[in-house]
Amino acid sequence: MSKLDYNKIKNFAAAKRIPIKELAKRCDLSEQGFHYMLKKQTMRVDTLEKICETLGVSMYELFEDSDESILSTVASGQQGSHQKEMLDRLDKIIELLKVEKYHFQ
Repeated sequence: MSKLDYNKIKNFAAAKRIPIKELAKRCDLSEQGFHYMLKKQTMRVDTLEKICETLGVSMYELFEDSDESILSTVASGQQGSHQKEMLDRLDKIIELLKVEKYHFQ
């Protein structure tokens, strides 16, 4: 199962020139609390949604498996198998989000 890559949050923020302090503020979080979530690698789904909205990225892009290999599959023209792979991965992500949401309620 795919895991959320918390470093990608930092990387996307840096790429968009949004300091972590500002990202935390835009997501209605304290800077200290935000750093704690990143360090402990735990986050509520609604918080993750706010972060994605603020950074202009999808949740999928924050998972380990959303790397260049998927893009190279599309570029090579293997879209039939790519579509199935994407649907399988999205199913896994949805299941993971359901588990995390249930865990934090």
